[in-house]
Amino acid sequence: MFSWLFFAIFAQFLSALTVFIDKYVLVSKQGIKYPAAFAFYAALLSGVVIVLVPFGVVSLPSVTVALLSVVSGSLYVLSLLFLYRVLQVISVTEAIPITAAAGAVATGILATIFLAGDLHLTHLPAFLLLILGTFLIYCFCFSWKFFFMTVSAGALLGASTFVVKIIFGTTDFWNALFWPLFTNVLVALFVLAPLQFRSIKKGLQQSSGTAKGMVLVSKSFGGIAFFFTFIAISLGSVSLVSALGGLQLLFLLILVPLFMHQMPDIFKNEFSSGQVYIKIVGTLCVIIGLGLLFL
Repeated sequence: MFSWLFFAIFAQFLSALTVFIDKYVLVSKQGIKYPAAFAFYAALLSGVVIVLVPFGVVSLPSVTVALLSVVSGSLYVLSLLFLYRVLQVISVTEAIPITAAAGAVATGILATIFLAGDLHLTHLPAFLLLILGTFLIYCFCFSWKFFFMTVSAGALLGASTFVVKIIFGTTDFWNALFWPLFTNVLVALFVLAPLQFRSIKKGLQQSSGTAKGMVLVSKSFGGIAFFFTFIAISLGSVSLVSALGGLQLLFLLILVPLFMHQMPDIFKNEFSSGQVYIKIVGTLCVIIGLGLLFL
């Protein structure tokens, strides 16, 4: 229990760093202004898993693993398109709770239907508290249009995570790690690139060298987060791993205030006095839910 839980928590910390940097790159004056371009580069950098090939731990996938990897990669890239569009407009401390909650709900529903025993009744109170906390932190702060896009981003990512859990049940760890990530690259090259070629080209040409470097840093953190998330998924409940996505907010509530004054144009709308108390209540729900998992 404790091993996969610690892996999942560390992955959420790295994911918070990733989202924090992504927000900066998407909103800064010399950043990447096109969500499709950012999604393309983010998916392309998943190709770093190619380093596993020389070690002989990766084999050709079965038809089932190949098909499931295509589904996972497609859902993941689509979730990035929604997420990056939302981050351009909405504060990161409002968007991430909704994506986390939507992802947890989507994963929980799919796991309940297709994976008997993934979410035990003893874990249900913690699961519900984690989701309730993330929704309270949202407190209906933005339009329904962007709420739908934010929910879509989280639900698609949750569905992708669930598919990865299925892959872990059909092949060994290294193949289950390699093929979904490698398929992200294929979806970016053969689906996203033809459909969004102009946006991708402009995103590369118009962004600064600093922005491109920040993307590499962000995706390095994201890649390590993926690795630890996959370990947690392989060892524990995919529903609870997704529910722990609310922890990203706790880490962001530390990161954002530290940099608000240094980057006011990026993070100026993250907090308002009317939202603070309900965000605190939501945060307490997340902490209590996490505590119940340990118990």
